[in-house]
Amino acid sequence: MSDDQTWDREMNMDEFKKLDPTLQRKRIDTSLMRKIVELQRWASRGVPDGIDWRKKGGSRTKLRQWHDPKKKLWRWSDDTPDHPNGRNRGLMMKWKKARDILASGRAAKPTNEIDALKERILSLELQNCNLIADKAGLEERLRRTEEKVRRIEGKKGARPAA
Repeated sequence: MSDDQTWDREMNMDEFKKLDPTLQRKRIDTSLMRKIVELQRWASRGVPDGIDWRKKGGSRTKLRQWHDPKKKLWRWSDDTPDHPNGRNRGLMMKWKKARDILASGRAAKPTNEIDALKERILSLELQNCNLIADKAGLEERLRRTEEKVRRIEGKKGARPAA
């Protein structure tokens, strides 16, 4: 079994305790990071229907207890990994920011897939128009530069020989 298979899978407490301490730490820290990324996604894109974000990441305790094997989100009991002044303080600052956005109601509202695709198409069409305009501008600059070069070469060729 590879390292990933030993620590990044569903396991009971006895299996967890048998892990090397560095793998235990890796499991918890990775899970914490995944949970915070999920909360940040919800803050920016909206919380999916049927999910109460407060039950998942509304407090440090709930963050620790959040368990979702499909997303490889594991629970832990020690509060050291998620302590605001601990080794993951940067992650915990991101968690607090995402939690504050979600709590304030400023989080994005979820968009349905068709609306998201329409927005993407509109964005790509705008990019395409901008690229076409840029290309036309470059072609015009090239044409003017070529004319200047021809005029300069023409003047050199028209000079009388000394």
